[in-house]
Amino acid sequence: MTATSWVVINYSVVVGVQVLFAVYALLYTRLLARRSARETAVVETGDVQGFITAKHSQSCWRIAWSFFAGSIGAWCTTTPPAYSTTAGWIGMTSYALSSGIPVLGIAFFGQVVQEKFPSASSLGDFIATRYGPTARLLVVLVVFLNMTVFMLAEFTTIGSLFEDFVGTLKFPVIIVVCVLTTIYTVYGGLLASIATDVVQGVFSLLLLLFVCLYLAVTFRRPLPADFGEHRDRLGVNESGYSSLLAMPISLTAATVFNEGMWQRVWAAESKQALHIGGVLGSVGVVVTVFLYGFFGFLAAWGGLVDFETTNPNLYLFQVFNRRPEEGAARADNVISLVVLVMAATMNESAIDSLQNGMTATVVSQFLRHRGIFWARVCVVVISASVGGLALLDLRVLEVFLIANMLGACWFLPVVIGGFWSGPKGREVVTETPFVLSGSCAMLSLTAYGVAKVWTTEGVTGWKAIQEGASLAWYKNPYLWDFFFVASTSSVVFLFFFSACAYVFRLMGVRAVGLHCLLCNIPGYKALTGDLPETGGPQEPSLVSVAPSDGGTPIRESTSSKALQEGGQSVAPPAAGVSLLDREGLVGGLQDREEEPEEAATATEGGVSSEVPFSPQGVDLQGRDGSGDVMDETDVVEKRDSQHEEVNRDKKTTKEKT
Repeated sequence: MTATSWVVINYSVVVGVQVLFAVYALLYTRLLARRSARETAVVETGDVQGFITAKHSQSCWRIAWSFFAGSIGAWCTTTPPAYSTTAGWIGMTSYALSSGIPVLGIAFFGQVVQEKFPSASSLGDFIATRYGPTARLLVVLVVFLNMTVFMLAEFTTIGSLFEDFVGTLKFPVIIVVCVLTTIYTVYGGLLASIATDVVQGVFSLLLLLFVCLYLAVTFRRPLPADFGEHRDRLGVNESGYSSLLAMPISLTAATVFNEGMWQRVWAAESKQALHIGGVLGSVGVVVTVFLYGFFGFLAAWGGLVDFETTNPNLYLFQVFNRRPEEGAARADNVISLVVLVMAATMNESAIDSLQNGMTATVVSQFLRHRGIFWARVCVVVISASVGGLALLDLRVLEVFLIANMLGACWFLPVVIGGFWSGPKGREVVTETPFVLSGSCAMLSLTAYGVAKVWTTEGVTGWKAIQEGASLAWYKNPYLWDFFFVASTSSVVFLFFFSACAYVFRLMGVRAVGLHCLLCNIPGYKALTGDLPETGGPQEPSLVSVAPSDGGTPIRESTSSKALQEGGQSVAPPAAGVSLLDREGLVGGLQDREEEPEEAATATEGGVSSEVPFSPQGVDLQGRDGSGDVMDETDVVEKRDSQHEEVNRDKKTTKEKT
């Protein structure tokens, strides 16, 4: 069979399989909408929250497959095989474990976040409630950059496989994947993505099993003891040891700042479903990434890889090469076609997860009170923009390091804020220390790169600054010390600034929070989403509430104006959390009725650990530079009266219904 015939066969089979998955997503979502009122609200009546979260609707098996399919992608066929031939068997194992364990971590950490912040429907919502609007804006930017880089990498990876392995143009397959995933994501949102995740995950694992059996039967290359001439690459080496720290930090940070992973957290129907799904998905990811890495490792061990001439993206495919003397492997046999279909399937599942995650990020930050039409417009704009960039031959893989290093500077303060979110935690670790800690971690990382260039290469002056910054952010080969500096410095600065702020408050020193200062910039409040739900520029008036134990003052809205919607009267949001919906402010009028087990809020020291008003202090964090002081008893009484009013409204609404 000629090379041209194989090109036609490869394209026809791959595109055909992808079209089948897209049709399945559309039909399944449509059938589900006819059987379920929740899905009908998403598809037909335009429930934007259901579109981006599918909240509390998916079983443990669907969550497991969704975690698995959303975590893998076409990158599995290129990056792990190439990395295993550089970092050796230690790096190969570390990469696999570091790819799967963060999935398990996000499942258990996500449950903690759900219990403490039940109104949150995105990572940005959680950060806004825990820290504040400026913190949320920064996290949203990190999330969006992280997911944009991943989507670009997915598009360019599948394109490069068709260009280098199939031997044809790369842009047709990029366009096909982009159009198909956009169509069914626009229609069904996260529900459609989860529906395809199940069949795509099962299909890709079956193909992987077939490939393993094929290699077990056919691979007969001699494997030299102690890895032969490739001992330095495949055995124990410095890169392998470095991966023991660099891989866990970089991939954990990437998972934390992947909104697609958080969507699975919100979608799980129960705590048990989330935990079981996280465990199963994590195991699947570890096994899959390890096997792909091992295929490339095996090809190099068997002498099928020429490190001078072989394309690193094709190390995996070299293990199927029966004619190594003829050069690089080509897609001219059935087993190569199977692997190509497998890569395309994983690519499609990763792309739709990223589309949904990026859409949820934008909608939660900027379009919260818009209809589902604007969420669907977001899907189209994001897909077209990133897909268009993928056609420009950008050096995307080199940008990966920037996203990884940025995530390493910010992810630990996010995790600390989630676990330590009681009254004392909110009093000590607040928005300004959060923002300063991540910012100073970025500066520390840059300074470390400059110092390393200055001391090891003898470069000084402005050139040292340029080369040091480039080494820290763009050119270091995933060295452990850079990730260590980025992550640990963020924690050190977080507690340093938090301790300073806490001591100042105890001393009675008044200062203005960072968000308060930035709000003087025209349009900044709108950018952070820190506006009342009514959409107007004004905020309710504020008071500074001083607890009797000398703790951090608490802000509370004193505006008597209620917000009217659907015949229900709801107390206006407090200024500290005016960006949140009513569910976060008053306990949730709708979801709490459906799920009464989430209605309880833990209290400690007489102060609720959940809003109705922000626990951040006016002294350093408030947006109101002055205010009257009230006794703590008055605060508690006022808060209780607000809850009683809301409960009466809910009871009246139920009786009318």
